[in-house]
Amino acid sequence: MEFGENLGNEPQRLGFFLLPEFSLMAFASTSEPLRIANWLKGETLYDWTLLSEDGQPVKASSGMDVPVDCSIDDVDFLPMTLTCASHHPETAATDKGLGWLRRQGSRGALLGAIDTGSHILAAAGLLDGYKATIHWVHIDSFPEHFPKVHVSRDLYVVDRQRFTATGGTAGTDMMLQLISMQHGRDLAVAVAEQISYNRMREGHEPQRMDTGHRLATSNRYVIQAVEQMETHIEDPLRTSDIADLLGISLRELERAFQKALKNTPGAYYRRMRLEKSRKLLQQTDLSVLDVAVSCGFTSSAHFSRCYREHYGHPPSTDRK
Repeated sequence: MEFGENLGNEPQRLGFFLLPEFSLMAFASTSEPLRIANWLKGETLYDWTLLSEDGQPVKASSGMDVPVDCSIDDVDFLPMTLTCASHHPETAATDKGLGWLRRQGSRGALLGAIDTGSHILAAAGLLDGYKATIHWVHIDSFPEHFPKVHVSRDLYVVDRQRFTATGGTAGTDMMLQLISMQHGRDLAVAVAEQISYNRMREGHEPQRMDTGHRLATSNRYVIQAVEQMETHIEDPLRTSDIADLLGISLRELERAFQKALKNTPGAYYRRMRLEKSRKLLQQTDLSVLDVAVSCGFTSSAHFSRCYREHYGHPPSTDRK
């Protein structure tokens, strides 16, 4: 079976595998379009089951306990399963859960994930050789953990029998695509309008706001400079080189940054690299030196000094 395959008069059976600290927003954004599709059509197009490892309620990242229908032990096979996770997915991946997902995959199930659920599928070896995405906060560390996964920064990705969405409302867009493929675009549009969704996003769209909106500036030189910085983390450019690429003087670039961001280009760039380094320290097992090099610092001593100045403690404090 393929993602979006028309099942005729049969409802699409699927399961939501909830893991501790899963994102309630991502789960609701993914499940609600299916409920609304059923309601609009007046029939069961989608029939889902909520699962946990032991059949007990699962505490979401919000602290809310969410009851489930059954344990994974009670389910031999589901044609489609979505794994829902969020903070610290590495601690949520137990041998029992990974084994159950592998058995589902070996029996031909479509396997999906939302938010950091992609980490769980990858830990089970179920994304090796597949294109997949994950929440942008984890996007830099994901390849470090799973080099056999073709990591994408897209909003959501469908690759053969695997489908992954980045969290937040991205699951809504992925499910609207599923509804459109199985029951027509008119129904998908009607579902979108019910949730006041004024545009159905394509999977290839970016996860994050465009740079100008994130920085709250329309200054094209600042926007273009930050975009250059974002693509040169491991091999930082000199501020003068960035100015040359933009065709302006160093002084003009510094004035633009000061006006738009109340900061110098160099200080902004260094903060960006330090923020990435902190994510890598918290999410991977890379050594402090490897983290330093991957974020463009020439030595661990220089990195540690900059890190301590910025965060008030050494890099070792932020090891996971």
